[in-house]
Amino acid sequence: MDLEYFKQKYGYEEEGGFWYPRVTAICSIIAKPGLDKWLANQGSYNAMQEKRRKITDWGTLVDKTIKKILKGESPEINPVIRPSIDAFLNWFKGHKIELFDTDRRVISKEHFYVGTLDVLNEIDGNFGILDIKTSSGFWDEQFIQTAAYFQAYNENALEKAKTYWVFRVDQYQECINCGAKKREKGGESEVKEGNPNCDHKWTPFKGICELKEVDSHQTYLEIFLTAKKLWELSNRHWLNQIENYPKKFNSAYN
Repeated sequence: MDLEYFKQKYGYEEEGGFWYPRVTAICSIIAKPGLDKWLANQGSYNAMQEKRRKITDWGTLVDKTIKKILKGESPEINPVIRPSIDAFLNWFKGHKIELFDTDRRVISKEHFYVGTLDVLNEIDGNFGILDIKTSSGFWDEQFIQTAAYFQAYNENALEKAKTYWVFRVDQYQECINCGAKKREKGGESEVKEGNPNCDHKWTPFKGICELKEVDSHQTYLEIFLTAKKLWELSNRHWLNQIENYPKKFNSAYN
């Protein structure tokens, strides 16, 4: 890896020619025990990469479809994500949503990072940032990531966001005998809970949508900024070669 590859992989050049690290790159330093266990069970590095690609493609398809619906479009819905989108549409009907923007690039000059928030909107009169996740649950790292977007957006916005949410969209089949749940994403299956020795009989796919609002923004932001320090420490070899990377962020690691 050379410096240009590092810069392209982990950040963006923004106004004034300054290079900023991305929120997602910084958050990658945070340990994810569940993901690490999953990766270890894939058999080989190539198998892990292929499964991860399929799952990512599935999540991207859900994300893009939901954003088109929020924009008032009527996208063709791929059958493989239909249960998730049906659950979203059912949720959507029960709330008053006003969309302001999607995929907005935000920069924190105070803490020196860049990111792309998913959705800027009002939900039932409450103005904030919505982050879409296709996960099996809510995890702290999701709120840590969104806290970074919230901070960066509010540094520059005339109308400040009041809150932020993680919006979880998923689909699964349930065993009618033991209650196990099977998730399939991009052709990759995962069975959790229930009896592993059961002769499973699966229901049709069920979609699920859950909205969870942040409950401790300052705590999550502080964790993100600590993660940024760790990320900078881990990458000080490259950061010290970036001429305009602020010394106050990397001088302690020389």
